[in-house]
Amino acid sequence: MERHILYISESESFLAKAMMNTFSENNFKVSYAHPNPEELSEFSELPDILIINLDGEFGQFLILLTYLKIRLSEGETRQKIFFLGTQNTISAVKDNFPHFLISGTFVTPVNTKDIVTKLNSLFQTISTSKRSILVVDDDSVILRGMKNLLSRDYDVFMVTSGVNAISFLAKRPVVLILLDYEMPVVSGLQVFEMLKSEERTASIPVIFLTAKDDKETVMKVLAVKPEKYLLKNMPSEQLVKSIADFFEGR
Repeated sequence: MERHILYISESESFLAKAMMNTFSENNFKVSYAHPNPEELSEFSELPDILIINLDGEFGQFLILLTYLKIRLSEGETRQKIFFLGTQNTISAVKDNFPHFLISGTFVTPVNTKDIVTKLNSLFQTISTSKRSILVVDDDSVILRGMKNLLSRDYDVFMVTSGVNAISFLAKRPVVLILLDYEMPVVSGLQVFEMLKSEERTASIPVIFLTAKDDKETVMKVLAVKPEKYLLKNMPSEQLVKSIADFFEGR
């Protein structure tokens, strides 16, 4: 995770500039954008930290939230998103944006040093405690469920296809991949073969996570020798325990 902040606000006001200067003084790289999807689309990759100041016409932020939901569902899920605003605008965001994508909120007026403290704590937590897991599944409901289920103990990233997985792993290594079996265009087995054929990903352990439990599918998956084969309909406590047992056994 890079110390790169994208600060989004309606205008570069004096307070906005002062806040961005404080971030820079605390060793963060800072970029600026208006709450405009066209402007954000110019970033081929969004920075790891988005700080969105909701001061202004809230309708434009609703358009921004819709854009971010779509973009993040297409694979960019490492971003940590923070919102600054009144109690009312923050409540409105929570009504219109997935909670698991919100890393924090600050009710204005806010002391910039409090935000810096929060960000530094976030970096310390990521660097010292959590293992990173990549979930590969074309079903956004499954992705959100896995994110909610595992985020307490792991740093969870999500992509919606095998192609996105390969692209993601070229930039960000993980210690475990949870891979769906049945996906369009490129199947889970094909993704597995792609991963094992690349030197940089060949050693990353893969656990298949699938809804298919028929004998033919099970035999096909076990033939390629993944670390485990887990079913999506298994009790959540059992699924979490299976992943924890995997790490304890290594």
